[in-house]
Amino acid sequence: MGCAIALELGRRGASVRVLERSVPGAEASSAAAGMLAAQVESHEQGPLSSLCLASRERFGAWAGELAKRTGIDVEHRVCGLLRVAFDDKDAKILEEHAAWQRADGQRVELLTEAQARAIEPAIGASRAAAHYPEEARVDPPRWLRALRIGAERAGARFTSGALVRRVVVRDGRVAGVEMEGGDILEAPHVVIAAGSWSNLVPGVPLGPSAIRPARGQIVELMTPIPPLRGIVWSSAAYLSPRDDGRILVGSTLEFVGFERLVTAGAVHDLIGGAMEMVPSLRGAEMVRAWSAFRPHTPDELPFIGPANARGLWLATGHYRNGILLSPITAEIIAALIAGEAPPVDVGPFRVDR
Repeated sequence: MGCAIALELGRRGASVRVLERSVPGAEASSAAAGMLAAQVESHEQGPLSSLCLASRERFGAWAGELAKRTGIDVEHRVCGLLRVAFDDKDAKILEEHAAWQRADGQRVELLTEAQARAIEPAIGASRAAAHYPEEARVDPPRWLRALRIGAERAGARFTSGALVRRVVVRDGRVAGVEMEGGDILEAPHVVIAAGSWSNLVPGVPLGPSAIRPARGQIVELMTPIPPLRGIVWSSAAYLSPRDDGRILVGSTLEFVGFERLVTAGAVHDLIGGAMEMVPSLRGAEMVRAWSAFRPHTPDELPFIGPANARGLWLATGHYRNGILLSPITAEIIAALIAGEAPPVDVGPFRVDR
């Protein structure tokens, strides 16, 4: 998130410094599957659904500009997403989900089993299916590398291994941040985009339960001949393909604090879900598995906008949608810092909601 905001601010001529305790994108962003699933991940019409759709629409322009600025193809592919159900309960949920989205004017089509296999011939037998033709994907490592290089070329400076001791506020106005060594970096604006660690920074107006780390485990498979044209999603797992034949299988949801483990049970369940959707994956090579922490909020809405001091801004708590929401979040924060009206109403995402 910080890289996207740095790029957008840099494009506007701002002087930007990004402080990263590790390296940019080392946490949830680089470990994500890269699905731009604005529809299938939205459970009801509301501010989050609208925000996700608005950000998905921006990806084409952002990907094109990043390619021009950096020469990096971020593999933005409007590949569509096929949602499948394997029992009556999931079939009912699938149909209800499609119904409210169609009523909202979103593109989604209920399919017969034959129609589903015409889109994805490799899928197994299913009880119901729905196709979302506008869902897309991106390659997170390429996306993050392009954002960082683009931001640097726009003038942003990155400092890795930077530990912030606290946000400095004077007379109700942010004055900068104090570093671990005691140095104070002065700045008229400070943006908190630290993901699951955001409420651990002293001076940030987030209580201990405002953001919790939600561990997600992902498995990477490799196939000699790519079996999928687009994303395939079920209640058990999702499959996000890459151009080179890799398939990312995700993802678990575990509230275990900052315990960074890859567990045998999670890998077993994810691969089982993958093979249920695409039986031929039984012969796929397992390349690796990893885990990362998503910033979960109690209402699953992100914190985007002003905080408790003038010049202090929040861009965190994006949970499962960090990659998807990075363009719109960057545009919102940059507009607010410039004193402009943001592209969407940020009221639902304020810290004091």
